[in-house]
Amino acid sequence: MRRFQHGGDVYGNPGAIDFSASLNPAGMPPSARQTLVDHVDDFEHYPDPLCRELTAAIARFEGVAESWVVPTAGATDAFARLCAALHPREALVCAPGYSGYEQALEQCGCAVRRHFLRAEEGFLVTERLADSLDHALDLVFIANPNNPTGRCVAPSVLRACLERARTLGIVVVLDECFVDLSESQRSNGLLEEFDNLVIVKALTKTFALAGLRVGYALSADQELVRRLGQAGQPWAVSVPAQLAGVTSLTDKTYLPRSLELIRRERERLIAALTSHGLSVVPSDTNYLLFQGPVGLAERLLDQGVLIRSCDNFDGLGELWYRIAVRTERENAQLIAALEEVLA
Repeated sequence: MRRFQHGGDVYGNPGAIDFSASLNPAGMPPSARQTLVDHVDDFEHYPDPLCRELTAAIARFEGVAESWVVPTAGATDAFARLCAALHPREALVCAPGYSGYEQALEQCGCAVRRHFLRAEEGFLVTERLADSLDHALDLVFIANPNNPTGRCVAPSVLRACLERARTLGIVVVLDECFVDLSESQRSNGLLEEFDNLVIVKALTKTFALAGLRVGYALSADQELVRRLGQAGQPWAVSVPAQLAGVTSLTDKTYLPRSLELIRRERERLIAALTSHGLSVVPSDTNYLLFQGPVGLAERLLDQGVLIRSCDNFDGLGELWYRIAVRTERENAQLIAALEEVLA
């Protein structure tokens, strides 16, 4: 059986506490959970193919026009639609970075070029990325914050990349799946200025709705919005995904409480990792990239804790690992397991 390239394989590791998938540690909003219970009889119907209520809720949440919104079955669906709609010949991705970009690009026959982030620069995206853009490229993928490094992109660097890309006729796909769980600001204010910008987000991360598969793309380019809408399968976003998405997006207290939890517990985990002499990359969001001994993931799994080995990320290797920031109780269990295996 081939190895699953992402985190979150709780089915192959039953009973383990999952630190391998970077979801909101607050869990599904109680309001969304209640909505699903109240509307369970609606699941026998086809979903709204135009996602009318969800589109309106996303537009209000992001402060953009409804005509700029394309609901999708998670961010991965959005990446696949972009490739199907644009038919890129050559694209640039950052490494280390989310492997889903390359998977979507390879499926449409696109050549992939890698821009390596440097450990000595703290794995930050710098203006080196803007300098690396050229006429051969059709697409560039940038993540804010980046996964697995947890680093946000400075607004000045992002602007430099967008301006350079616009000059060259390159579409910039900005993955902001974790931005609402980070110290960064949303970039949707740039959409009107840059019609070569597409922002992709996932409610699966922001509101811990991973099992429901719901996300969206944002663009001011109306022709691209039309093509993205046509590139997906009909009824791509299920009834429960639309219902939970609408309710989550209108919950005004959930995200502020989530950010408070993430900030507090992230510092606690950093302190625990560094106390064992492990090197931790500074993070702006709800996960941490760090270096540890070979085999650490397997030893922690023996203790009932599942973390993400980063040995299959380009630019990293077998000494790198990623953990999600979880609840206080779960983080305490991880810290205890680390003390056991690193003693």
